Amino acid sequence: MSGRPGGGDLIVPAAAAARLCVFARAPVLGRVKSRLGAAIGDQAALDVYLRLAEDTLSRLAEVPGVRTELWLDGPADSVVRQWCRRWRLPLRKQRGEELGQRMYQAMMDSLEAELRGLVVGTDCPPVDAAYVVRAVEALRHHDLVLGPAEDGGFGLIGLARPAPGLFAGVRWGGAAVLHDTLVNAIASGLRVCLLPQIWDVDTVDDWRRWTAQQVSHSLQQPRGSG
Repeated sequence: MSGRPGGGDLIVPAAAAARLCVFARAPVLGRVKSRLGAAIGDQAALDVYLRLAEDTLSRLAEVPGVRTELWLDGPADSVVRQWCRRWRLPLRKQRGEELGQRMYQAMMDSLEAELRGLVVGTDCPPVDAAYVVRAVEALRHHDLVLGPAEDGGFGLIGLARPAPGLFAGVRWGGAAVLHDTLVNAIASGLRVCLLPQIWDVDTVDDWRRWTAQQVSHSLQQPRGSG
């Protein structure tokens, strides 16, 4: 991880073209990573969630041309407030009854501020700064950008203009999320860009995959000479 525990103020480029809304849940035992918790227990799942969230924020707090914000579902505790201080992130509250409403509202808030609106979660390790920049660039020529996930959902979404029917009837939580969203997008006449496929951490196998990548990355780092 490359956090900024003692760094200076977050520098937001004057020509910021987009707002990146990092969607997170309040880190409450039994309320995060429920599928993983069913296999490894609620406390272990909470620990995984915290590691994933902090890794996400360390990757995405500073993206060229992008204003990153933390959008929270639930009350902000000391952990969340520490994240915002460490990475100099504005804290916003998610609004809406279900996920589609909350994501759409966040993107509309961005568009109203004359910024392209993007949303990511905290459990998709392949989404790094370069991936976000690619998404922002895609929105220069497309209305909708999606980062398709291996499980049939998406790990990133962005809009360059309003699309009220985008999430109508989407079957959340299953393998049809991307399909349903694309059907709505085509019906609405949106110009769509699909980014390279990514994956998220929902199961024990996903967690093992990410852990193995972390170990591999650590072994590839140059060692200091003693």
